[in-house]
Amino acid sequence: MSRKEGMLPKYRVLLVELEPTHYKTDLWNVVAASGTAEVFAIYTQAKNWSPDGGHNYLRFPRSEYEYAVLTGRGLLGTLRAALFVMKSIIARKTDAVLVCGYSQIPTICALLVSFILRRRFLLFVDEFNNARPPGRFSTLKLIVRESLRKFCFNYAAAVLVCGRKGIESAEKAGCQAGKIHDFPYVIDVARVRKDAPEVIPEPCLADVGGGSTVIFFSGRMIERKGLPTLFAALASLDAGEEWVLWIEGAGPELERYMGMAREYGLDARCRFLGFCQYDLHSWLIRSADIVVVPSLEDNWGIVVDEGLQLGKVVISSDATGSGRDRIENGINGHIFPAGNSRALADILAPLLGGGLAEDAVGEAARNSPRNIKPADNLSTLSRIIQGS
Repeated sequence: MSRKEGMLPKYRVLLVELEPTHYKTDLWNVVAASGTAEVFAIYTQAKNWSPDGGHNYLRFPRSEYEYAVLTGRGLLGTLRAALFVMKSIIARKTDAVLVCGYSQIPTICALLVSFILRRRFLLFVDEFNNARPPGRFSTLKLIVRESLRKFCFNYAAAVLVCGRKGIESAEKAGCQAGKIHDFPYVIDVARVRKDAPEVIPEPCLADVGGGSTVIFFSGRMIERKGLPTLFAALASLDAGEEWVLWIEGAGPELERYMGMAREYGLDARCRFLGFCQYDLHSWLIRSADIVVVPSLEDNWGIVVDEGLQLGKVVISSDATGSGRDRIENGINGHIFPAGNSRALADILAPLLGGGLAEDAVGEAARNSPRNIKPADNLSTLSRIIQGS
């Protein structure tokens, strides 16, 4: 390939992903716009089809790269996705195939075809689950998992993970340290600041206009996202304070959580908004005062990054990967022990009782050197591809 004097080398990346999201679009838009890479992304599922998937993205930011979105639903959809992936790897000249995950049929096929054709491939896993597989055939599942991991650790050019939790999990899984690279989920904060939804929920507009302190929770309605911890913390506070809780997300526990809000006497303050498309999500988090991520277990948690870069007061559990990586407790945000509603209440009480006298924390959050942007991941990817 011809290269002009002084220009960075241009390389070609074929991406094999699961479902598309706004933050994945942010990353690959920056990679494509940099002029250093050509990107073709294959999303093997239109959405997460599992019962607790929760996500239902129907709109995305404008994509500046070539991509294909496959349905990936059911066995037939999975096999069609696998065939499309294999054909694409065979037909396209690439400098790297970036495969996200190794437990789905399309991603396994991507890894094997790349190896057979001697295409350089990279593996991305936000965090390796090193627990023994549950349920029936546990031993067989363990053997298959460990075999796939050994194959990837031996032959992948690099293993990309999210933050310290991801790095620690990869080392524990047996990957050599020299192959592990921090490659966290990232957002384009400029896009988040300008997203303009066509419709905004009337109660939320009234809350903003009425001067209430807005607490924001965003996550699937499943147990590990920790919403009951937030309910318990808020229920213990002075009922006279002017605050509201915006709850964004859908999932199997939604009805139970709505009942829980009523039992705690919080229903008048809670706005259950369901799953929101990316542009409304951006407006909600921009308009909030406090962002709470109370997960009992979360490999990453992109909401932490969004809140910090927007200069919000972010409170995260210590079981949230992005919280552990991004927040210096009391400096640019707050950390509390996962599941400990009393500790969370102790953080919230002064924020709600004395007004948001947290300008310094918000400013530190916005300007923290710990904030990672798409351009940082681009630099990591370029070093790997051009240096290996």
